[in-house]
Amino acid sequence: MELRNFGAVIKFALEVEAMAAAFYETANAITKNQQLKSSFETFMQMRMTRMELLKRLRRENTTEMILEPISGLNSEKFRPKTECPEGCPDKKLIELAVSMENLNSAFYIVAAKKIEFLIEPADIFEQMAEENLEYTKQLEKFG
Repeated sequence: MELRNFGAVIKFALEVEAMAAAFYETANAITKNQQLKSSFETFMQMRMTRMELLKRLRRENTTEMILEPISGLNSEKFRPKTECPEGCPDKKLIELAVSMENLNSAFYIVAAKKIEFLIEPADIFEQMAEENLEYTKQLEKFG
């Protein structure tokens, strides 16, 4: 689905963050590795914090700018695959998490460019993209 304005971009970003939080919550329940559990818990909490930040951005930017048209941003390109059955091995959980973090980072980089007319949200999206890449580095240490 094409994200045609800032409101749609924020709505999708909230979906992405909710999916990531749910993934980390599930992954935390599956893994037996205590260090990995700790990382998954931290990443889940970070996603909850991000959701609050995105909600604030949406509230603060509900002006005509929210309707400013955007083109060329398709949500399906950035929807992560996070399904992992019960008993999923740690290696697969890490692989899914790294893939999701890279995809989230790509979304925030592209979205930041599309919403550059909104300086604060664009800056926050760029920061989130960098954080996703940092999460990827942390996860790759387990692999």
